[in-house]
Amino acid sequence: MDAPALQPAEGPRRRAVEGGVLNFLSVSQLKQFSLCPRRWYFVKVLRLPEPETKAQALGVEGHSQLEHYLRTGEDVLGDVARAGRHLLPAPGADLLVEEPFGTPSPLSADGVPFIGHIDLINQRRLSEGVLRVTDHKFSSNVARYGATPAQLSDASTEAGLQMVGYGVWAALSDARFPGVRVLELEHLYFQTRGAKRAASVLASVSVEHVTREWTEKVVPMVRRMREVARAMRTADAPPNFSACEKYGGCPFKAQCISGERTMSLLNRFIPKPQATDTAAQLPLTVPHQVIPEPLGTCDRCGEALTPENTSKLRSGEVLHVSCPGAEVAAVLPPDAPAASPTLPPDAAPKRRGRKPKVLASPEPAEPQEPVTSSHTAPSPQHERLRLFVDCVPNMPAASLSEYVAKVAAQVSEAGGVADLRFAGAESTLGFGRWKGALSMAIRNAPPAPGAYAALGLAHSELLQLAVEALEPLCGPGDFVRGAR
Repeated sequence: MDAPALQPAEGPRRRAVEGGVLNFLSVSQLKQFSLCPRRWYFVKVLRLPEPETKAQALGVEGHSQLEHYLRTGEDVLGDVARAGRHLLPAPGADLLVEEPFGTPSPLSADGVPFIGHIDLINQRRLSEGVLRVTDHKFSSNVARYGATPAQLSDASTEAGLQMVGYGVWAALSDARFPGVRVLELEHLYFQTRGAKRAASVLASVSVEHVTREWTEKVVPMVRRMREVARAMRTADAPPNFSACEKYGGCPFKAQCISGERTMSLLNRFIPKPQATDTAAQLPLTVPHQVIPEPLGTCDRCGEALTPENTSKLRSGEVLHVSCPGAEVAAVLPPDAPAASPTLPPDAAPKRRGRKPKVLASPEPAEPQEPVTSSHTAPSPQHERLRLFVDCVPNMPAASLSEYVAKVAAQVSEAGGVADLRFAGAESTLGFGRWKGALSMAIRNAPPAPGAYAALGLAHSELLQLAVEALEPLCGPGDFVRGAR
């Protein structure tokens, strides 16, 4: 487990990243960076709060129980931790429990010191040159999520990053552990769901092995972390879209996929232009207003016709939208078949069998006020999202293609490619993963409520994905698709 922060003897509390400079790291930060550099950027550079999950809360409670038991011998273990009691060493003062790295820490990489705590160090075989370093893990499924011995000794894996780091720290603490030649790197797993069980995964490696792994794999990673720490924009931190749903899901998916520009403290010292970056903001703004040209007056109500309150069909006919004198026809192509007459309100399908008995009412029913049809009092247009797909809208509508083009450009920038549709195999958007990323971005930041037209759907894969993502967000009657 990691220390909360590096606190000097005197002076203010230091942070891992300040002004684009790495002050210190931890093995947990290494694991987070290897999983997704952009997530590490959100947490350590932008300092966005990361909510605690239920699984993390269970782990904290279990670690506290194990620490108390190993220090005192008092059995305060819960059902989950007690399942692995037979795998724990006998409590004693010679065990190092929650051992800190110390100040100054002997462990560093590329000049950056590491802080943290180790759950358990068992030095009872140190006379033989063997030192066991243990990290307690609480997992919902030990068989499925447990690491292998090969992974514990490989610094290119998440489990190996942590345990190799612990092993190098122990090797560099030769004054405390003299004569150590073999390091036993152990993950002790406790299952939190289903049957209560525990398992020990152990890898025995030499001091030379962990030192080589740290130098060849961790030091280059820390150099990349230095570069990401200096990033001025979220787009400059490389993402890993394949890790979005791991460990319960990333809490920063909305900011990551939509390309939201969240400024760090370092950016506050940079002069900001007066004009806002509208291309990076969602929902999108409506195009500039055009002075309406008079088109005459409506024959039914006498109101002046303008481009804002009319819709021109292919036949050349101009319809007055929301005319109080007549209802506007459904938005279908001009050559669509005529609609069937509307059934009267009391019409009902014929039913078979005997007619139900009708009980005579002792008193005549009071006359009820007529129910107003829903189309006579529509909800305000600015509160609804309306889509007209491959048909002529019966109201002023913006082009959905403009919105889709801007979202696609933001996802392309987030993925580090010029066009997401042509992302290569080495890209996080490759192998068709750009489709899921684009759909997620549209659902997280849909267009502003209003009417939008999506024309030529068959010729645009981007537009097809956008319509599929936005259709569930439309209310009843607000999604209209032309049929021929």
